[in-house]
Amino acid sequence: MSTPMQIKANEHGVVRLFAIDLPTLEAREFDADALGAALGGVPLDAEQVDLIALNDLDDLGLDGYLIHGIGVTKSEVVQLRPQIKALKGHVALIRSAAFGGMPVTLRPSAPIRWVATFGEVPIDLTSKPLHSAAAKGILSGKTPIATPQSGKLPIWMLATFILIAAIMFTIFTA
Repeated sequence: MSTPMQIKANEHGVVRLFAIDLPTLEAREFDADALGAALGGVPLDAEQVDLIALNDLDDLGLDGYLIHGIGVTKSEVVQLRPQIKALKGHVALIRSAAFGGMPVTLRPSAPIRWVATFGEVPIDLTSKPLHSAAAKGILSGKTPIATPQSGKLPIWMLATFILIAAIMFTIFTA
């Protein structure tokens, strides 16, 4: 049994990679419920779990899938490329959302084995002050409310209506 992993409530943007150490036929039957059981009885949202036969990834490979399919940064994948390339058979990728925003403790046991944990790069939400003349001053006054032009239909809408009416007339009178 591996070291327990603590998942915090509302964790976001983390992907965990596990090897599934089962013969091919048994690994194909392994599902999200079996994965949850192997993690210590943790309920998982199956929509947030990818169970992958590595030979199904063809030329893309697991490293390509992590980068292009999941959105893991290339630098994280490159650091672990030897471990990723050494994997055979089947793997499980579990996104943070699989835990439903609840704190859980994972206790991985056979037939799964933890390989890596990847995180997304946090978005930089800082901003620089604007230094243009247009950014100075105070906004005041009410914004004018757009009012539709009463009784006027745009010409394209009228033409479309006439065309549809002509087609319907032709269909039903034929």
